[in-house]
Amino acid sequence: MKKEEEMTTTAPDGMTRFLWWLSAADADILKDCKTEKERYRIIGISVLVTWMFATLAWGYFFSTIVNDDMVVAGLALFFGFAILSVDRTLIAAMSRGNGGIKVMPVIFRLVLAVTIGLFISQPVVLMLFKKDIDAQLELSKQTKLDAYREQLVKLNAAQKAALQQSMDEGKLLLSRKEAELKVYKDNYIKETDGTGGSGRIGESAIAKVKKLAWLKSEEELQAMQRTWEPQQQQLQAQMAKMHSVDSLKETVYLSTLTNGFLAQVEALHELTETHPPVKQRYRLIVFIITLIEVMPLLSKILMPKGEYEEKLAAATAQGVASAQLETDAGKALQEHYQAAALQADKETVDHLFAATGDIRKEQADALVKEWRNREHSQYQHLWQQAKKLLLGKIM
Repeated sequence: MKKEEEMTTTAPDGMTRFLWWLSAADADILKDCKTEKERYRIIGISVLVTWMFATLAWGYFFSTIVNDDMVVAGLALFFGFAILSVDRTLIAAMSRGNGGIKVMPVIFRLVLAVTIGLFISQPVVLMLFKKDIDAQLELSKQTKLDAYREQLVKLNAAQKAALQQSMDEGKLLLSRKEAELKVYKDNYIKETDGTGGSGRIGESAIAKVKKLAWLKSEEELQAMQRTWEPQQQQLQAQMAKMHSVDSLKETVYLSTLTNGFLAQVEALHELTETHPPVKQRYRLIVFIITLIEVMPLLSKILMPKGEYEEKLAAATAQGVASAQLETDAGKALQEHYQAAALQADKETVDHLFAATGDIRKEQADALVKEWRNREHSQYQHLWQQAKKLLLGKIM
């Protein structure tokens, strides 16, 4: 009963085994190591925290792109698990030699972990500064819209200037004609009230002439107005169309100014450039989040070599030795099989030649007779035929 109680008290619970799995440790070996259990629980907790941060960061990243919460959750869990797999691979690949940990693989894994940490930190920072970033986004949108409007003004400046010039010229001609009409009318009135050049009151001959000039000028003004009115409407329509096209372009441009991930990164950059305190806190948060990502690897490096590593190395060496013995035994068995098969084939061939000796002699005698009866027969040709007849495919 005491032994069973000791086994139940020392057996790791499900959470402990899960943390050991996160730390890429062999639970069957680790459960027998009294001094190593808590160390690998700590490594597992650091990996768990990194996994949670990665899932949260990916979730916020995809929330800026996709509007479906189920899709966002699925993508966040998938990519968070990918980061977890990378972390477990980095920890499991940490190997210690007789003199300690190898330097170059450690540097490579640290650089990879820092790179992942810097990437993960960006969505988290955006989430922490969300209110400030949203305010900066509105300012950035207005600034970009004003710049775009200036570009449209410069782009349409020549066409708009030509239309405005045509409009001004037409109005100038009308105003001149109206001024000319007023002069003719005033001259006629002065001529009829006696203040004109003739000094006569009433419609004199001169007054009639000035009246005709006035009426003619009025007709010309009316004709000019009839001609100018459709031209003016056309120019106004062109200017209105240009304005509507610019408004449509502004609407389309505004639709491209979203609050996506890249826009938020740009707004954060503008915040850090214009507000030095924000820049300092941004760097501090990035450093802390990157440190969280690197912590599992650092904890594996900083913790000294212990009982678990020795048992794992012994088990690995034993497995390699067993595999090598199996390989050597298989190789020896294969060599013995080949030697036995060769000896059996030799005995079979010897028996075959001994049993067919008389038959081969008769065939050889017949071949020699046939060779002698032929003219210009060569010995080399006889030998080739003899090998083909007597030995067949063996040669």
